[in-house]
Amino acid sequence: MKKTMISLVPINAENEMECIDLKPKEDQMNLVASNADSLMHAKKEITSKPHGIYVDDCMVGFLLFDNEVYTDGYYWILRFMIDHRFQGKGYGKSAILEVIEILRRKNDCKEIRVSHVSSNIVANSVYKSCGFEETGEYEECGDPILRYRVIKS
Repeated sequence: MKKTMISLVPINAENEMECIDLKPKEDQMNLVASNADSLMHAKKEITSKPHGIYVDDCMVGFLLFDNEVYTDGYYWILRFMIDHRFQGKGYGKSAILEVIEILRRKNDCKEIRVSHVSSNIVANSVYKSCGFEETGEYEECGDPILRYRVIKS
């Protein structure tokens, strides 16, 4: 199977509105934060950097992940979404695998963590298909936490 070619491009003044305009499917609105809300979160969270997920010159999704190890000793994928028009094409899995590769190169990265709304079985499936596993831990709101153990070669 051919790997979907995506690129992660930092969100800046030129592509911010394009990012804000991305939306999940109507029945997924309660499963992910809006990108506008995520960008506000990114401005407050100094360890994280927002990125657009691109296929060629088209932004198809959004990722917010740590660029530095977080205070709990882990790197986190904080927000992740694929626009409704581009779901089911493998872009999400490719983007998560790309984040894993970026973070794997950091000397202090031993584990990557992510949480999701407990009813978001699609996100859970995507994360697990990328090598994440359940930790048995939960966020205060009840969202399950998954981890990817980084093995240095």
